[in-house]
Amino acid sequence: MTSVLGYIYATPIGGAKVVLLDRDGNALTGQGKVYYTIWTFDEKGSIKVLERGSLERRLLFSENTIRISSNTLNEARVIAGKTGSKTAFIGVDVWVVKNGAVYTLPPDSFEVTPRQNTLPKTVKLNFDLREAKRTPLAEIERKAGVQPEGYINPPWFEWRTVREQRFQNVKIPVLIIHNNAQSDIFGTADIGITVQKYWGPDVTVAMGDRISEKVEFDPSSITVKVLGRSITNYFAGGDDITVPKGYSWGYVWIKGTVHYIYQKEYMCERDSHGQVLCSPTGNERYFAKIDSFTIDRVSGNVEHIESGSTLGEPPYSFPNSWMEKSRGISVGINDPVSLSEFYGKIYAGSDGHSFGVGIPIGAILDALARGSLPPWFATITVGFSVSDYSSYVMLGHVKNNGPSSDVIFYAMESNYTVEIPVHHWYGTGYERVNVPVGLYVEADRR
Repeated sequence: MTSVLGYIYATPIGGAKVVLLDRDGNALTGQGKVYYTIWTFDEKGSIKVLERGSLERRLLFSENTIRISSNTLNEARVIAGKTGSKTAFIGVDVWVVKNGAVYTLPPDSFEVTPRQNTLPKTVKLNFDLREAKRTPLAEIERKAGVQPEGYINPPWFEWRTVREQRFQNVKIPVLIIHNNAQSDIFGTADIGITVQKYWGPDVTVAMGDRISEKVEFDPSSITVKVLGRSITNYFAGGDDITVPKGYSWGYVWIKGTVHYIYQKEYMCERDSHGQVLCSPTGNERYFAKIDSFTIDRVSGNVEHIESGSTLGEPPYSFPNSWMEKSRGISVGINDPVSLSEFYGKIYAGSDGHSFGVGIPIGAILDALARGSLPPWFATITVGFSVSDYSSYVMLGHVKNNGPSSDVIFYAMESNYTVEIPVHHWYGTGYERVNVPVGLYVEADRR
């Protein structure tokens, strides 16, 4: 009874219980001592730490639940309200220490709505130590100059922002047409028009050892994962375009604020004088995201994103070495091909419901940052998603308007896999899929 009353006192109405599990559904603390950080994005889109702590296995039971107070969640809710978002993003960083090494896991996330619940929200997160970056503690201590007797106090771990940049009112391509056919190619993209609920852009993170020094993207050492949505609302946007015979490129765009964050991981401890000493572990991560959209009008509760279309190639370089064609779709004149058909050909198991379309935010940021980002960052995409499995965020079609009747459409996808959240009726899980780049559609002659 004492422990129950203690929990009620520690977690007021509207808090959250975050249950940390391993890939088999067992308590993560069964793997070792767990350190965690709870964070969100502030009004400018920067990372704001809300709380830190640790969990470890006890004699009679394995404590594997982070109890987040309503005050902590309300801090994130207030920020979301100021940005106009219907939900607040909550990030969760987790480290496991066992057998003399720290296992840094890719982050995870969940969302909370503005309303407080009577009972704490329960979230179950599964972590797979096979996806972790393993670093021996002795290696960090040796680099930090720690004496052989080791740390006086137990160390902890944290991510620190080294550099970040945000760019406003950027034209973000959502449908890119590369016309190699001797024909007029029409395309239309509607963002959120048929979604009768709020949606938003996902956050993509890339993590690995000293990845700021890498030139080429290496899937064996750079882990890419899609998290929850940075901002949500009843958004709508999109436009039509015709790329006529004789023109090679055209794209439909929406406007928004794009943002990258570069962080380094540190191991910290407090010495006998109370001074905090921190040493880098070598692990680094980059976030790519959309902070907000540029709104040109509001209709009822729907915010219309400033949209348009442009003939010509998008003003950034495509990561061609990390793209490949999906299976082609042959068409005749005036034979429309739904964009959703490309989703079904690219995604395995998700049909695009959870990630929508991959927007080439990494390539856009790489061009805008002018040398601040490693070249491999151009391969990173950001998707759109709704809160459940039932709706596409982006609809539309492409069509061959003639005169050639011999045209085949391809969509471009990444040739590396990305871990994306897939919303099923029974819950959310993660699957590794090749995400589309664009949606980038190439029209060729058969």
